[in-house]
Order: sequence, then C-alpha cells, then structure tokens
Amino acid sequence: MEQDILDKPFLPLDRLRILKYFSLYSATVAIALLALFLNGIDLDFLGVVDPKLYPIIVTLYAAMTVVFMVLAFSTGQASYDHLIAFFLIDITLHSGLIYCSGSGTSLSYLMILTIAVGNALVSGQKGLLLSAWGAISLIFVEHQFDIKGLEYDYMKPGTLGVIFFLTALVIHALVKRLQLSVDINAVQADNLLSMEQLTKLVLKRLETGVLVLNNQNEIIFQNIAAQRLLGFPEPIRAVPEKLKKELDLFRKFPKYHPHTLKAGPTTPKVQPMFAPLMPGSDRGTVIFLEDTNIVYQQAQRLKQASLGKLAASIVREIKIPMQGIHKIAHEVSLASVSTGDKQRQLQIKQYSQQIEHIISNVQNMGNAKATEFAKTSLSNWATETVKALQPSILRGINVEMNISKNAQDAYFDPSQLRQVLSNLLENAAYFARMKNSENPDNARVQIVVTRTKVSQQGIIEVRDNGYGVGLDDLDHIYEPFYSSEQNKSGLGLYIARQFCDMNMARLDYIAAQEGAVFRITFPTNEQIERMLATREDFVLRDATKDAMSA
Repeated sequence: MEQDILDKPFLPLDRLRILKYFSLYSATVAIALLALFLNGIDLDFLGVVDPKLYPIIVTLYAAMTVVFMVLAFSTGQASYDHLIAFFLIDITLHSGLIYCSGSGTSLSYLMILTIAVGNALVSGQKGLLLSAWGAISLIFVEHQFDIKGLEYDYMKPGTLGVIFFLTALVIHALVKRLQLSVDINAVQADNLLSMEQLTKLVLKRLETGVLVLNNQNEIIFQNIAAQRLLGFPEPIRAVPEKLKKELDLFRKFPKYHPHTLKAGPTTPKVQPMFAPLMPGSDRGTVIFLEDTNIVYQQAQRLKQASLGKLAASIVREIKIPMQGIHKIAHEVSLASVSTGDKQRQLQIKQYSQQIEHIISNVQNMGNAKATEFAKTSLSNWATETVKALQPSILRGINVEMNISKNAQDAYFDPSQLRQVLSNLLENAAYFARMKNSENPDNARVQIVVTRTKVSQQGIIEVRDNGYGVGLDDLDHIYEPFYSSEQNKSGLGLYIARQFCDMNMARLDYIAAQEGAVFRITFPTNEQIERMLATREDFVLRDATKDAMSA
C-alpha cells in the first residue's frame, strides 16, 4: 500500500516551493478583497447578501493566508500537520465569502485552484477529503440560500463537486507519474554517481598512470600513479613539457606512436599512450602512462629460466678447462722462478683469473633461485652487508655510511640484493682506487640509505670519488660484457640490474659533480603486495619479525 504523504513529518523542498507560491497567491487575493472593501469599491456582488459578515470573513481570510505565508517562508520547512488545516480553513472561508455575496458569484471558481494545489501537496484519501469538503460547503451555502428564500442553484455545487473530484483524480495521477519519474531519475542519478565514484576509485588505485585533459590542456583528473611516474609529490598542475610535446604530435598525427620518456633523472621511464576522451569530438584527451620497468621485469622473469639453463651449460663447458689452465700457469710460475720470465706467467694467471671471474658471475646469474620477497629493514640490512664486504672488496677504502632516520622497510630478496650491492661497491672501490692511485688514502665510497620525497620509496645510493661514467658509455653501462676497462668482465652492472628487475626495484645512474652515483629504488610495500597477491610463485615474508622472534 502506498504510504500516505502526511505520515512524513515535513514537506520536501519541491512541494514546499509550490506551497510558498500558493500562499503568496492566496495572500494576494485576500488582501485585494480586503482593499476593495476598505476603499468602498463596489463590484455589485461582494458582500451584497450579508454586508456585516463579509468584512469579518475577509479579514479572517487575509490574516490566515498571511500567517501561513509567513510560516512557509520563515521556517524553510513547512510541517505536513499545517497543510490539511490550512486548506480546510481556506475552503471554509471561501464558502463564507460566497455566502455573503450570493449564489452565482464567480468566487466559487477560486476553490478549483485551492483543491488542485491541495491534492498536489497531499495524497490519498486526505486529498479527496478536500474535494468532498469543498462540495459539501457549497451545497450547504446553497441550502442556506434556499432556507432564507434567496436565489439558489443546487446544480452549480453539484457540477463543481464533480469538477473537484475530477481535478483531484487527475492531479493524483500526474503527481504519481511525476513522482515515479523523479524516483527513476534519482535511482539513475545515484547509479551514475556510484559508477563515477567506482571508476574514480579504480583509476586512482591503478598502477597505470592516468591523466585526463580538456581541450585547453588543463588536467581535470589524475591518479596517484601518474603523480609518482612523473615525479610529482603533489597533484600535477601542468603537463610536463616532454609529455606535452608527445601529445601535440599525437593531435597532429593521430596514428603517431609516442616515444618513451623520463620526466626527471630519478623518475622511471614511461610509455605514454593517448586516446580521445570522446571519439569524434575535441572534448579532451586521456593519457595512460605505463612504467616500462614493470613490463621489462615481466619479460625478465619469463626468460630467467632459459637464461639459467644457458648459463649453466656455459659454466659446465668452460669451468673445468679454465681450472686446468689456471693450475698449469701456477705450476709453471713455480718451476720457472729462475728464468726471469715472470711477466708472461703473471699474464697467464691474470687472464685465467679474469675468465674464472666471468664464469663465477655467469654461474651466479644462472643459479639464481626464484625471488623470495622478505620485508627487511633497509638500514640494518645495508649496514650488515657493508660490514661483511669491507674486509674484501672495500679493503683500504674510506667507507661512509649515511643512514637517514626516515629510512623504511622494503620487500626484496636479501641474497639477490646482496649480489647487487656487492657489484656496485666493487665497481665504486675499483674506480676510487684508480683515480686516487697516487694518494690511496683519498679513495672514498659512500653508502646512503633513505627514501624519496615524492613517492616515499626506499632507496640505497652508492657514491664514489672516481672518474664517473663517460658520456659515450652511458647508453651501454648495463650491456653484458661491455666495460671501459680491459681487465673487467663487464657483467657486474648487467647482473646487478637483472637482480634489481627480479626484485621489482630500479637501478639508475645519477650524474654527479664527482665520481659516480648508482641508486637502487625499491617499490613501496603496497605495490609489492598488490602485484604479488595473485601470484603463487612468490612468498612474502617479514624478515624484521623473524629477526625479533629469533
């Protein structure tokens, strides 16, 4: 059963507006009738039957409409309890005005509007009550005229009564249909709002960066991933210049394939993709930003198994004969001490050791197990690793540890990242010794553990005071077997980057005024947990809790 509108305490805003307009209309009519009477303007029908009662009823009618108008406008929310009383009194006073003015006056037609508005504001039987009360009041007035021997007409109240009920029924049908339409629109609007909120929530949590621009290149939507990939700690206010150039080319040539770009020296390399916000219009553009490092990491994981088999095969084929060469060279060096040919013997030993070092590196890469992510304290782990390496690869080097208070925990495989840090420190120590060969005490390596200001990601930097990386070598430093030194295998940085990729970390070279700076940027814990939640070949372990329990 439809709930009666009067069961609710207050009038909705849309119906309150109708009530305000009607109260203004009623007050205007009442004040106009009162003004005509007070100014002595005779319209030949107002108050002709009972001139003494007419001013009293007009005054009451005017006072009632003014009071109700004030209530409707002052409270801002009219109570339903007032409505029935107001309309019943309004109809009663209209009947009194008709009684004072005689049968056949046009005042009775004013009731039609009152009943129509009343049925629009109330519903069900209470709305029909107004129609019934209007018909009864008019019949009662005509009956009084009949008793007093005045001119009367029962046909008129009967006709008006039928009009009153038809008006009520029509208004109820219209209001019901309108209410149904309003409810449907409200549901659709709520669904659209929910879909909009859901879309925004999904876009904000995507690892893919999303920017939405209007046709003036103003950013109207952005997610956190876009801010992180472009290196902004706060919401982006303007499109970076490099990205804007790619966007301009796309708008000129819709089939243009944009190039990868880096917004800053420490930001990841991203692949932008463009799409019109609404195809066939210039309403705006959607920009998707993919972290190419993640795509590269996925490719690395796919080829890791085959690469491991290949590396194992190479090691098996080369390791035994090279060990034989090294042994023979050692025996020759012992047997030929008196010959004075030590230079060649040392060269044989040096080359054999170099090849053995290459084999060891390839073997480390081939024997790499599946990455086991453990939540580890960066500061503690870096300190322990550097201490363990100091007697060997860092021997004779001034080592500085700079650990920030805001360094945080990170997910990674400690055994794999130990190899990364070992390779970086070995390179740093080698080039620091080379540059400071005349004054070895000046050779310095600095390890910095902190986190980025923009994305709050943990970082480890290895800095040295060596020669740095030449401009010609920058594009090749991560290539296998590429080295600027003849006695270096060229696998150190290559393997370091492979292990970083397997740990979803990023290895970057940062230009510095002195020496070289290599930075390992770890993903946030939330990124690791989201990316590995659906994968069964990885185990997430909290090493910090394991250490405390041990």
